[in-house]
Amino acid sequence: MIRRYSAYYAGWCLAFGEHESDYDEQRDINWLFGDNKVGFALSSELRRLLYRELFCVGDHSPRVMMKSGLFQVGRFSYKLRNEQDLLGVSKFSKLFKQSEDIYMFQTSHFCYPTGRRITTFSIKKPPFIIHKEMPPLYLNLGE
Repeated sequence: MIRRYSAYYAGWCLAFGEHESDYDEQRDINWLFGDNKVGFALSSELRRLLYRELFCVGDHSPRVMMKSGLFQVGRFSYKLRNEQDLLGVSKFSKLFKQSEDIYMFQTSHFCYPTGRRITTFSIKKPPFIIHKEMPPLYLNLGE
């Protein structure tokens, strides 16, 4: 289970902070790795398809699966194609082994295009002054 958070006001988010990345605007998924957190920035096309599922408001609790090179949210499936994706899933799995509590929220970083949001998974809860809790997301990491 992942505890999801959304900002009280559209467009508000925290800074991702210091991280490692191999960012390429041509990729569908760009992974960012920081201390005790993993994030990904999606291409415009994937963002349109997945944003509503991942950050919808209401009682909806999506099921997400990552296994064998496949990322699935509900009926949507995406094949993880390159080494960067496989590294991202590996570090994502390690994060889940670090802590029982994982939090998901949006961040940004000045290094990336304006408006580019980073879906962030962290072992640290986001500040309640900016974020409100949503129904959880259920993740299956089939390895």
